[in-house]
Amino acid sequence: MLKSKGLLVFAAVLALSAGCASEPLLKPELPIVFPRAPETPRIVYERSYRGSIDFKTVNVFDKIFGTAVSLDLEKPFDVFARNNKIYITDTGRGAVQVIDLTEKKISRLGGEGKSRMGLPLGIRGTADGRIYVADGSMKTIEVFDDTGAHVQTIGKGGGLVNPAGIAIDPALGRLYVADSKAHAIKVFSTTGEFLFEFGERGETEGKFLFPSFVAVDPKTSEVYVSDTNNFRVQVFDKDGKFVRAFGELGDAPGFFQRPKGIGLDSEGHTYVVEAVFNNFQLFDEKGQILMWVGNGGSGRGGLFMSPAGLYIDENDKVYVVDTLNKRIQVYQYLSEKWKKDHPEEYNKYLKR
Repeated sequence: MLKSKGLLVFAAVLALSAGCASEPLLKPELPIVFPRAPETPRIVYERSYRGSIDFKTVNVFDKIFGTAVSLDLEKPFDVFARNNKIYITDTGRGAVQVIDLTEKKISRLGGEGKSRMGLPLGIRGTADGRIYVADGSMKTIEVFDDTGAHVQTIGKGGGLVNPAGIAIDPALGRLYVADSKAHAIKVFSTTGEFLFEFGERGETEGKFLFPSFVAVDPKTSEVYVSDTNNFRVQVFDKDGKFVRAFGELGDAPGFFQRPKGIGLDSEGHTYVVEAVFNNFQLFDEKGQILMWVGNGGSGRGGLFMSPAGLYIDENDKVYVVDTLNKRIQVYQYLSEKWKKDHPEEYNKYLKR
């Protein structure tokens, strides 16, 4: 009797496989471009990453019997990318997940069970291959070399209260840390020496209320801070002197309710993730809104659920943490340089 049941299940599996094989091929998906036609395209959605599932062929047996897929993202917070690898702090896993796009696999920074982290939050890296990770539980910045080995701890001994987003200025060799519950930005050398801090709790210029993320303009060394509970972005010079601010509480584009991840592209535009609006917004150098990308949802491209961190690489590729959808969404900003380098692809977007 048991043998008969097994044969029936196997027959059902084969029938389902045959049914799937006979289905017509799907039409290629059209590119998702922002803003929508007829306006000139400026940002294109590329794809999303969820973890090991992206590199595994899920067959009919997996679907029926529920084969476990390990190392998928659980609760991503921040993202960094370099050398065809995407590094993601995952607070749900208590580790940094590393997606290797060349090898098509996912692993953990430091090896399985050796991540040395309790609550990994902000993450950034340097040209020599080092990865810096803010640990909100250990109240430190943990440093790994280009092999994934742990090499240093920064801030040990009470210097940090709740390190969240971090940024690196390679020209100055500085590490900027948004110490959220201290309502301050704390500055270290990339070798670990504490240099200075700026900010305190408050609502006036130069003061913060739970700053969450920070970015550095590589051209000017100005420091951009998501001053989350003051609903604004504040900009400082390299030494922490207030320069300007933009944004205020509101429910329209250009306003904020919970600004988070922040970054700058090669043309000087500022990108700010707005977690409540489920989008990211683009501003010009004067802080004027240019456009926004995203709405609430879980579908393909431009739909977010509580986004958090953001990173823009040297090629203007934009990585956005889509926290509750458990994925990283990747976009391409169509800079003037990119248009010149990719004329045929850009023409395709113009004709969409």
